[in-house]
Amino acid sequence: MAYETFIPTVWNEHLNRELEPKLTLAKHTNRTYEGDVKQAGDSVRILNVGRPTIHEHTTDDKETLHTNLPAPEVVDNTSVTMYIKQVRDYNYYVGDIDEVQMKNDGKVFAAYQKETAVGLAEKIDKYIGQIVFPTAPIFVNNYADGTSKIIKVTAGSSKTGDSPEQNVLELLDDIVQKGRENNIPDSEKIYVAVSPQFEKYIRRALLELRTDNTEVIEGKEYLKYYNLRIEWTNYLKKIEAAGGKPAHEYITARTDRAVAFARPFTHSEAYRPEKGFADAIKGFTLFDAMVVRPKEIFNVLVTF
Repeated sequence: MAYETFIPTVWNEHLNRELEPKLTLAKHTNRTYEGDVKQAGDSVRILNVGRPTIHEHTTDDKETLHTNLPAPEVVDNTSVTMYIKQVRDYNYYVGDIDEVQMKNDGKVFAAYQKETAVGLAEKIDKYIGQIVFPTAPIFVNNYADGTSKIIKVTAGSSKTGDSPEQNVLELLDDIVQKGRENNIPDSEKIYVAVSPQFEKYIRRALLELRTDNTEVIEGKEYLKYYNLRIEWTNYLKKIEAAGGKPAHEYITARTDRAVAFARPFTHSEAYRPEKGFADAIKGFTLFDAMVVRPKEIFNVLVTF
């Protein structure tokens, strides 16, 4: 059968090569533990090391410091366990695999790989944006509704009173301040995932300042504002209007250490379906993610 010439390891390598650049929300995550995962159901223990107490002395203590040094403390560490449970699969006909791999110098087969990678990346980012990110704390300020915590944003001037609105750049200022209050230094980039509409509001506000606030990181353009790197995505959680609350959406600010992500492998194989007359390819990718540094990630609920 034609599919016997199909080499899964080559497909997997090429598919992974296509998949990685297409990830957005999964890109700026902690992937340190990825190599520790071998199969579905595996878990990794992630240790967050606490900060030790720093004691104060003067040079007058130099003669007796060795006798006055406080006893060693037990640093308050926390740890979480991430189980690798998420699977996204695919299964589709490709006709005769030999012909597909040779057609147009392999361009048709490459197109299958590209579209498969795009589909998998969308599923992974959607899981992170709509399931993982919303588990982080919600940020509120003086413009947030006292009950719903929703902030109405505008590209124009902020308004107070019965129907408050906050200028989008002023909200970004508050996000910068929140990061500093959480001891995230300005040297550490904070990635802010927003919807296309929110990003449009930022661009409109920046246009009035007549400044070019863009930066390209790993081939992708971000809006730059202080230590914030702002990226648009369609995979953040959105809530329909209900119960007197307006339709609103999440934006998420986080460092690249706040979320642990592991995608240890992708599997694929070719076969001839019993009830068909063409070859098919089926496969899956294994992954999972979770918030591991809650002080380095927070959500803002916004409406327009």
